[in-house]
Amino acid sequence: MLSLLLLCSCATTPDLSALIPASKLPAEVTLNKDAGRGSLLFVTLRLEDGEELLFIVDTGSPVTFIDKSFEPKLAERPGTAMLWNFGSREEAGVYAAPQLYMGSTPLMMTGADIFTHDFKELSSKAGRPIMGLLGMNVLMHYCIQLDFEAGKMRFLDPDQTDAAKLGKAFPLTFSNEGQSTREFLRPYIHTGGLIGGEAANVMIDTGYRSDGALESRCFRREVLERRSGAEGDAVDGKDPGRVWFKKCVWDGETYTNLLIGKGGNLIGLRFLARHLVTLEFPERRMYLKRISVGPPVDGDMEAAAEFLKNLMEKGQVPGWSKSDKGTIYLEANPNFEAFDGRKSGESSTYHYTVARASEGGPWKLEKAWRTDLDGHTIEEYPVP
Repeated sequence: MLSLLLLCSCATTPDLSALIPASKLPAEVTLNKDAGRGSLLFVTLRLEDGEELLFIVDTGSPVTFIDKSFEPKLAERPGTAMLWNFGSREEAGVYAAPQLYMGSTPLMMTGADIFTHDFKELSSKAGRPIMGLLGMNVLMHYCIQLDFEAGKMRFLDPDQTDAAKLGKAFPLTFSNEGQSTREFLRPYIHTGGLIGGEAANVMIDTGYRSDGALESRCFRREVLERRSGAEGDAVDGKDPGRVWFKKCVWDGETYTNLLIGKGGNLIGLRFLARHLVTLEFPERRMYLKRISVGPPVDGDMEAAAEFLKNLMEKGQVPGWSKSDKGTIYLEANPNFEAFDGRKSGESSTYHYTVARASEGGPWKLEKAWRTDLDGHTIEEYPVP
């Protein structure tokens, strides 16, 4: 899970029960074209001195983060925060929040604190210079519409929207599930999981690249019993980390080609991107209007995937023969695509990076390696 989950903090944050809508709304912004197509959702924010910074939009994070490189410019607050990041626990600094702008509009933020995190590793994986993460202590003051079809993120006045055109409404609740401090809240709807399970609080998490996730017990039941056409195997007695499902029926609608992980009940960006999404946070409502049954596609991703598929069919991919069977996952980036694959019944994960020198240029296999269940590199393959 990408979301940075705050566990405890000596910093203080005001009670969010009285939610105040922002009075000044930013102009619409253009989404990165691979948002929801294997990649995260990014926006460019500006500091008061005019410096522009790339931020992840993450409804799964209760607070906002900025890169640790800005710590010398910030006023330190007393106390620290402990957080989970990709399964490891680490300490985050707590600082006085600088004013953040989207375009020329200052963003409203609950509380006076911002947290710091080293985004170097995530920047390397994403192929972008990520400098921060925009969390719910900012986002919850706005009515935000994500139009993946048009490639736009809009900030709306709820009094001037036509609810009849926004799709189905889902009541939103703000909860501190998984947090030790009641003021750190994230958005939930009460519904069944994408591939089954009893109705529960399901987090709306734009910082989770896949379609969604289930808590481990339900994940094991749905996946290991091969319900809903799941494609994945337990390895050495362990559940797979994420599994493809050919289709599911959720809220009366059929969807196809879903990538589901484990560890919590949530709906992620890849599923949201199949809809026109309107997040009326101050009014505690979410609207979903389905646009596509399957996930949105990106021409570059398809071209890179087809290139790798052709190499596999020719037996020219190191570590993966023409007769091997398994599942390949895709991670989108500006000028390279990263593929993770697992062969049926094997514990290793195979990794391939397909890259090009520039947009529109030819693809080539750039790197190939194999890792164990804990992500440690076992073997690196020479690439022809």
